[in-house]
Formats: sequence, structure tokens, C-alpha cells
Amino acid sequence: MSDSGLLPWTRSCFVCGQDNPHGLRLRARAEGGRVVIEHTARDADRGWRHIVHGGITMTLLDEAMTWAAILRARRACVAAEMTTRLRRPIEVGQRLRVEAEVVEAGPRLLLTSGKITDPAGVVLAAATGSTSPCPKARSSSATRISSAPRTP
Repeated sequence: MSDSGLLPWTRSCFVCGQDNPHGLRLRARAEGGRVVIEHTARDADRGWRHIVHGGITMTLLDEAMTWAAILRARRACVAAEMTTRLRRPIEVGQRLRVEAEVVEAGPRLLLTSGKITDPAGVVLAAATGSTSPCPKARSSSATRISSAPRTP
């Protein structure tokens, strides 16, 4: 994986889609061998009272962990399984850093881990998962990763 650079995005993706009116519109980047996403929790991310919905938390982790797998496999990947531990409530307005990496890579499965931290580095959520590379015949040229991430 390249040490730095913005990662590609799609128009309709809930997390990175710039044209999705209901999405988060976030950009992931490669940084020091990991995938990083930064997000300030929005009011639209709210679950109960002032707490961010757990599904949003897991979606952020899924996005970062899947991108880590995509960069390692150099082709499109999809999540096969994910286990998440919500350690502390995430509040609306809180700044978040999502980080993920591949911890083991095989030809059919990549094992990933991710975490969400606050600005002080406190772990708010952590996840592990397995990701499956898509067959090369099913990966469109738009989803194949054949070059290093772009830098801004």
C-alpha cells in the first residue's frame, strides 16, 4: 500500500459518494500503511438523544477496512464478516478518526482490523473482519486498483 494519498471514490456510495444526497461524502486516504477517514459526527448520524447510531459507527469501520483490503488485493473487495465492539458512546459533533489495516492476507480472504478514536486517541469503537476479493472478471476497470493512490 502506498504511504499516502487520497483514494478513489464512486458517485453513489453511501460513505464516499459525492452525488449521494443522503450519504456522508467522506474521502479516505492511505496514510502510513493504513486507511484513514476523518469525520465529524452529524446530527443526521444521531441514534438516540445525542448518541451516534451504531450502524453509522459500523459503516465507517466497514468502509475503512474494505478499502484497506482493496489496496492490498489491488482489486474490488466486499466485506464477508465483521465483529464490532462499541466501547464508548460517540456523540453528535464529535470529531472522529477511523483507521484500518489488513492484518493477514490470503488469496481468498483478507483479515482486517479497524478502530475509531477521538482527538485524544481514545478508542471509541473497534472491529475485526474478513473481506473477500471480487473475482477479477467481475471487477470493473473503475474498481480495479492498479496504481498508487492520488495525492491532493
